[in-house]
Amino acid sequence: MRACRGIVLLAAVATAGCSWQGPSLAGYPGLQYRVISYYDGRAMERGANCPNPELQTITGTRVIEETPERVVMEVRYYWVDWSQATDVRGANVTTCRDWSARTFTFTRNTDGNLLVESMTGAQKQT
Repeated sequence: MRACRGIVLLAAVATAGCSWQGPSLAGYPGLQYRVISYYDGRAMERGANCPNPELQTITGTRVIEETPERVVMEVRYYWVDWSQATDVRGANVTTCRDWSARTFTFTRNTDGNLLVESMTGAQKQT
């Protein structure tokens, strides 16, 4: 009997895990992962002096525009560029770190999910 309950519980957890889209931003499930991936793959900071920043944490969002076709959102965040780090007494230290904000534009696909279309700010050529 216990084994059956365990199997049913495991199946329910597995099913819920498949539908989970990740952390939300401004109430949109899964959007945090999409923003971080887009930023990490394209962004530069400080006029390209920090060419490989990683978005460490999103500290705030503000929806600027919301229509049936798209959403425009300001995203505030903290970033670090470890490629510019120097080893100081066994610790990686970098001055390429800061708080910033960018505006992201998302389009809605046919199932209503948002996809990153663009972001403001300095970006690598792709």
